[in-house]
Amino acid sequence: MPNELKEKTFTLELPEDFRISRDGAELQCLSEDPPGVLRLTPQKVEDKSQLPNLSRMLAGFLTRTGHPVATDELLRITSVPQAHGFSWQYVEDGKYHRFWLFGNEASWLLMTFVCPEPQARVFHERLQRAVRTLRLR
Repeated sequence: MPNELKEKTFTLELPEDFRISRDGAELQCLSEDPPGVLRLTPQKVEDKSQLPNLSRMLAGFLTRTGHPVATDELLRITSVPQAHGFSWQYVEDGKYHRFWLFGNEASWLLMTFVCPEPQARVFHERLQRAVRTLRLR
């Protein structure tokens, strides 16, 4: 049975072996075997007239963390109803990194995932299924 997260700004079904803990607004979801960490950082939209451009927001975040990417290189995600989404991934120092940013007029959600590079294939489909269950409120 999946772990169902029901938060103020989103709902999401995670694989059952993920342990979930909270650090302020951020949720940390840990898989021990195989090892991996998914961090969820939600944000409520305060002013709809000031909605951020999600692709620029994700590209800016990646640039600030030392991994510049052009907005037109980001993968557009269309599997989340009533939300816009973008994703990017890379491997560095033997670790696989994947980022997703989803948003609509009510909220946005940054999802970051890290695991040892050899485990990336194990997590790929599991995380794709979880992303398809995401609903922003």
